[in-house]
Amino acid sequence: MATRTQREEFTMVAILKQLEIAGVDPTVLSQDKEWFSNNTITKEQHDEWKKWFIAEARKTFKMNKKLVEREFQWFNLSYGLRDADPIK
Repeated sequence: MATRTQREEFTMVAILKQLEIAGVDPTVLSQDKEWFSNNTITKEQHDEWKKWFIAEARKTFKMNKKLVEREFQWFNLSYGLRDADPIK
């Protein structure tokens, strides 16, 4: 089982990776309390981030793919950027 420190470190790394992929300056985390809803990510960027997240989480936490995919959904709900192309 992962330690709290491992989970916290992975959370920050995953958030920073998402911002990098979306082209958002990481300083937004300290400057904007609602950074996750004030910035957007495209479908292609989201897919790239999801692929990265699943691979890294599997490596870090030694979890199977199905479980990591479910964890990604919760993580994205909590920390994911707003969709740049919302369904109309």
